[in-house]
Amino acid sequence: MDSRVNTLAAVPLLALALSCGAAKVSADVVDDTIVYLECTANGATSRGTGVVVSAKGHVLTAKHVVPDGAACVGSIGVADPNTAGRMIVQPTNLPVDAALLQFSRQQEYVFAPYCPLEDWMVRRKIFVAGFPGKTQTGAASYREGILSTVIPNAAGILETDGQTVSGMSGGPVFSKNLAGIVGIVIGAEFDNLGTVSFYGILPASSYARDFGLTESEQPCYRQYREVDLSDPDSGDWTAVWKAGDGPVPLGVTEDQGFCFLEGVKGLFNDPDDEVWVENLDGEYILNGFNRSGGTHGGTARCIWFE
Repeated sequence: MDSRVNTLAAVPLLALALSCGAAKVSADVVDDTIVYLECTANGATSRGTGVVVSAKGHVLTAKHVVPDGAACVGSIGVADPNTAGRMIVQPTNLPVDAALLQFSRQQEYVFAPYCPLEDWMVRRKIFVAGFPGKTQTGAASYREGILSTVIPNAAGILETDGQTVSGMSGGPVFSKNLAGIVGIVIGAEFDNLGTVSFYGILPASSYARDFGLTESEQPCYRQYREVDLSDPDSGDWTAVWKAGDGPVPLGVTEDQGFCFLEGVKGLFNDPDDEVWVENLDGEYILNGFNRSGGTHGGTARCIWFE
């Protein structure tokens, strides 16, 4: 979609109503990293969920899913014990409810990076994934919620309203844009009447260094909706096109946000003179056309989806 100006007259600033829909993202990062786990110790089998966190097949899960001395197997993307691979429990001495396993099969694995937490992320949306109970379909289940808190309590746990059930313990808690995991599912806190007080997340930031987790290159959340298109050194607005310039990349892709023409200026002295913003191969650019040496130009603005 282009927003173009082609005129000899003065042109007012353009306003555009933007959709607040979620960015288009692939679910593959979830399907390729969520792990169904079965761990057996002393004749009893516990079931839970994990998430692949390294290219070498390391899997993060809740410690209570992995009893001492347990033998564990896991399958990626589906709850299928028949195709599950053997896993090796890694030694850890952290005072948190987290455990690390590794697939014994050596290959390169798709993995989920983690999202560092900031105070302003409170109330941001999350997706919780896991394999509830003795899942009959073998498919993962997904729940939506928010980060009710971003400051861990005395037990090191964040609160959320993203409902989870038995079998989802250790499952990944993704940011809404699926850029990385905020943490893993720990369980629920109950009051004296048996009512759930909150559902718990163990934040990945708390043990990222200990487990060697990789920070997401893409922002998991954005503090501000408007894209900062100013130069960090000078503070000058960089989304500017002037007659004679080439295309100006705006640094925003179609799955991240939306860009539009904010305004135009100068002399349009030919009917073919233009200024526009367009989506070119999935990336937004500010561009224009100058036929006979005019002085016209334009500026652009961009808004992150979320």
